[in-house]
Amino acid sequence: MKSTGPGSTLRPLGVGEVLDRAVNLCVKNFVPLTLIFLVYGVPLAIVQFYASKDSAALLQAIVAALQSGKGAASSDLTKQLNAPPGASSIFAVLLIFLALFIGPLPAAAMIAAAAAFYLGRSMTFGEAYRVALSRWGHLVVLNIMYGLAGGFLYLVVVVIALLLTLAVVFLYAISHVAAIVIGIIVGALSFLFVIAFFLVGALAFQVSYFGCVVEGQNLSVAFTRGIRRVFFGVGLQRALLVGLAYVAILLGIEFVGSVGAVVLIGFVHSNVAGVAYETVVRVITAAFTTAFIAIFYFDLRVREEGFDLQLAAQAARTGP
Repeated sequence: MKSTGPGSTLRPLGVGEVLDRAVNLCVKNFVPLTLIFLVYGVPLAIVQFYASKDSAALLQAIVAALQSGKGAASSDLTKQLNAPPGASSIFAVLLIFLALFIGPLPAAAMIAAAAAFYLGRSMTFGEAYRVALSRWGHLVVLNIMYGLAGGFLYLVVVVIALLLTLAVVFLYAISHVAAIVIGIIVGALSFLFVIAFFLVGALAFQVSYFGCVVEGQNLSVAFTRGIRRVFFGVGLQRALLVGLAYVAILLGIEFVGSVGAVVLIGFVHSNVAGVAYETVVRVITAAFTTAFIAIFYFDLRVREEGFDLQLAAQAARTGP
């Protein structure tokens, strides 16, 4: 699979250029990236089908109740609400297991392939998964490390929110108007800060994945360097700009996927069609987001580490 990626034109990119190159990279290499993901995506869809049986039945009962308003439909809805957990709960646990412990393997294979294609190199399906297998254990532990860090930061946010609330309540006893005004301002700023922080944190997580796979970093180096690349220096500004575009794209894709699945399950009464539709959307999303983060990752390395100059020097040493 020979890529037509812009490996020879690495340079600092604007947000629009990052998006444009991500689309081109995804479209030109959609088939190999899709094949890499389908090995994981098809079993995931099967597990999701059985895991969502109860929720699909509940959704159909809700739609029927809304359409009729009474009678048998309402009775079916009551039965669904009062039904004990079924076998789908086991598949729901299996779904979480697949996402946390098996998911890093195809993600690493797609990262290896997308990075190779972008740099103008070739990579086969087998080569991508051989690279992924060598980094799989590191990525699983990296998931745990980021999960623990995210949980700790969540607790910190909760404590700070409680302290700010107590401060506003104390101020309210002194001046109602000042407390309301300050509470609104502090609340709005705090909300924006939390959103921005977790947005940048999500990109740091992705950059850590790329560093672990592309550069062969061990989990501790990938963890610390991913945070440093995104939270400090020019990386923070780039993460905020690119992250907003990234979230907007994901929200749009999620909306299309969710609405389509709800329509198919609730109105067409086909759980299979709903899961199949979600699988197609998931495949497209995985291919595009991997390409998008690949461009962002290399753009960071160009801006912070002169990666384009490193490649040029390497090419000059090795010759044509």
